[in-house]
Amino acid sequence: MGRTAIETLTWMLETAYRADPFCSLQRNLKSVTPEEWDIKPATWSEQEFGTQQPELSICDLALHLGAKYMYADRAFGDASMEWHTIQGPPSRSMDDVVAWLNAAHQQFIDGMNALTDDAQLDEICQAPWRTPMPRKNLITIMISHDLYHSGEINRQRALIRGAQGWDQTLVPSPQPL
Repeated sequence: MGRTAIETLTWMLETAYRADPFCSLQRNLKSVTPEEWDIKPATWSEQEFGTQQPELSICDLALHLGAKYMYADRAFGDASMEWHTIQGPPSRSMDDVVAWLNAAHQQFIDGMNALTDDAQLDEICQAPWRTPMPRKNLITIMISHDLYHSGEINRQRALIRGAQGWDQTLVPSPQPL
C-alpha cells in the first residue's frame, strides 16, 4: 500500500511540534522566559480572555504534554503504561521539562518511522482510557494536542506579560454573505 499517509501524519506531527514558525509547541515554549516559566498569571480580562481564571503555569501545561509518552505506548508499544507510571522529568526546570518533551516527541516519531505500511494506521489500539481506537486516531489526537496546548501556552505568556487582549482594530468586521 505504501507510506504516503504515514509520511503525511509524521510531517503534521513535526509541524505541530517544532516546524511551524508561528504556532508550533516548541516555538511557543522558546518564547517563554525563565521568569515566566513557573508562575501563574496574576490578572486577566474576563471580557477579552473568557470567564475562567488561568490556574496553570506554563510549566504545568508543559508537564501535561508529557501525555505523549502514554500515547506513544498505546499507538506503538505494548499498551502497558498507566498514567501514574509515566516517568517525569528530573525537575520542573525549563531545560529539564523541554528535554523531557523532546524525548517524548522523538519516541512518538520513532513509532511512526517503524510503521511500514499505511494499512497499519487502521490497526486497532487501546486508547489511554482503554477504548479500542484506530492507531491513526491516536496520532491525530497528538497533533491536535500539541497545537491546542501551544496556543494555551501562548495565552498564558500573554497574560503573564499583561496583555489586554487582541488589538481589535486588526480584526476585520464580519461581512454579510
